Amino acid sequence: MMRNLLASALRRENQDKVLLSFARGVADAPFVSSSTHTQSASFSAQRNLSNRRRRRSFSSKEGKKEECNAIKRRTRRIETTLISTRGFAAKSSDEVEVEKEGEEETTTTSTSEKKSNSQKEEEEEEEEEVTTDFAKLNGNSVRKYITVSKSQLRLDQCKAIEREFAFTGSNGLLYRKCDDALREIVARHERVHLRGYRGCGKSVSLAILVLRERALGSLVVYLPRTSHLVTRSSYQKHGEGAQEDLWDTPDAARVFLHAVSVKPNEMHLRKIKTSGDKQSLLDVVKSGLEKGDQHVTQIAIDIIDELVKQKDVRVVFAFDEQNALYGPSDMHEVKGPRSRKNIHTDRLRLALKLRSCVPTANGGRYIACDSTTNVGSSNPVFKSKDENVFDFEIPKFNVSETHALLKHYEEVGKCSQGINKEIAMEFKALTNGKVKEIQEHLMFQNA
Repeated sequence: MMRNLLASALRRENQDKVLLSFARGVADAPFVSSSTHTQSASFSAQRNLSNRRRRRSFSSKEGKKEECNAIKRRTRRIETTLISTRGFAAKSSDEVEVEKEGEEETTTTSTSEKKSNSQKEEEEEEEEEVTTDFAKLNGNSVRKYITVSKSQLRLDQCKAIEREFAFTGSNGLLYRKCDDALREIVARHERVHLRGYRGCGKSVSLAILVLRERALGSLVVYLPRTSHLVTRSSYQKHGEGAQEDLWDTPDAARVFLHAVSVKPNEMHLRKIKTSGDKQSLLDVVKSGLEKGDQHVTQIAIDIIDELVKQKDVRVVFAFDEQNALYGPSDMHEVKGPRSRKNIHTDRLRLALKLRSCVPTANGGRYIACDSTTNVGSSNPVFKSKDENVFDFEIPKFNVSETHALLKHYEEVGKCSQGINKEIAMEFKALTNGKVKEIQEHLMFQNA
């Protein structure tokens, strides 16, 4: 055994000597461009020799280190006291102290989170308290910013308002001259139709009017996206006989009932009693939301009839994207194995009812607004069928309104300092008085 070990050791030493001499000989030889193979062989030989020496030294050092570490582990096990646990592995006193510190940190973080949540709630309540009294808006409020709280108008109801609040980080809207003129028009006419170019601010003017009517004590049924009633709903045939060709839209009916039962309308709905039963209209709306698809559309139509003839409360219907009620829907009727036909809104029961729900009693109003972005071109049917409809055009932003808009953006830090009339004229010429394009231009400058 000893002879074999000595022989292997001598063999390794001879190999190392041969490799070292070979490497030295190649290194001393003159460089020839064609002998790249010999040069790489010399480098590999030197690398193998250094690796072998490194392994020997590393193995001897590793053994000493492992022995020292084993001795240290044994002494630690003896010194540390173990705590017995039932069902879990034993833990040392150091680990227990670390866990206690972690628990203290979690308790402190939980208390701090509770404090921060309470502070946020208080701040939200303060924001809601500081709002504009929309009932007092008049000509003196023109070109001034009015504040809107989340309880008065949800941000997901109007895209233009949602975009404005997200851009500025505040809940302010510009009260324009056309908004004040619309207030006087609505006071004189039962049916008002808002028209205007794309991006001129029709939806925002309608939303401000809704806030004003609610501040005056009216029951307002506000549909900011009427197109969803004819494009995002399930549908089924109503019945047989005379109404065989008509269709029910259960999901659209639930959207309408939710618009009726919003928080600002709850007080009025509790006071209104249905003609057939002694239930309040609020109870009927809530029970209708729980009904199945076969009954919910009829309940929505009955609610509209009750609101139209209401004499105790002033009822206002405000429909944005109202021209969607006169165009095609995204629903189709299967006519054969390879054919289907589009269901026009003329065949949807709820859409037909919403076209003509004019509350004539107690000074009720029907205010509609067209959309050219989501629905398509403005449909002239609403104007031509009824001569009693007053068409009111919302103009584009003029220079003074653009100046007031940019001054507000300057205050919230979205625009550079030094806004004047000349800069407002440049923005007016550049964007044609469209707020969305002004915001996009400022975002591009700040990027």
